[in-house]
Amino acid sequence: MSRAAAERGAPRTERPVNLTVFGATGRAGRALLTAAGAAGLATTAHVRDPARLAGAPAGRIVTGSVFERDTVLDALDGADAVVVAFGLRRRERRTPLYAQGTRHVVDAMHLLGVHRLLVVSEAAYGDHVQGAVQRGLAKLYGTVAAPAVRGRREQDAVVTASGLDWTVVRPTVLTEGPPRGYRPPATAPRRADTYRLTYADLAELILQALPDPATYRRSLYP
Repeated sequence: MSRAAAERGAPRTERPVNLTVFGATGRAGRALLTAAGAAGLATTAHVRDPARLAGAPAGRIVTGSVFERDTVLDALDGADAVVVAFGLRRRERRTPLYAQGTRHVVDAMHLLGVHRLLVVSEAAYGDHVQGAVQRGLAKLYGTVAAPAVRGRREQDAVVTASGLDWTVVRPTVLTEGPPRGYRPPATAPRRADTYRLTYADLAELILQALPDPATYRRSLYP
């Protein structure tokens, strides 16, 4: 654990040594690679375009699509834990990335005997929303971004049926900026919570959750 994390009150846990990140060129993925590198972890980034890492450190880079079985297997070689941090840009919302991409990762994990999976999702649909205002916003979001929400639901089904030691992290609002300090995640949706989590704090939360059996097979709400 980093000294800064200890000073912020994060739990003391032994982290995995080798971490593979899918969706590594997104803001969450880049922040995670940066935090993992600072913590001394070996990292593998699976990316379509290495240039989009934008300087985020990765010990090993595997270039390819998550729909390409060989590159997924290559990225998982030697992994102790896997983070899926897929994100879709607006023009890509009909791409079946969330469910099918995650299914390809899960299948490869089973093949190679990798058991620990953490997925970065969201808290904007279904039982993950609490409070009248939040439910109203979620209904609007579900209309505007119906394919993406459907993909998230299908991704949930893939993860929960995987038989792996999975965790789904569901931030409400993510923002750029420096760390604000570790806030222990809840295991149920936070009612009327508009807490803005920075990507740096999300990365620290992921690193703390990965080795913690108490987070297995449940959703976490930062």
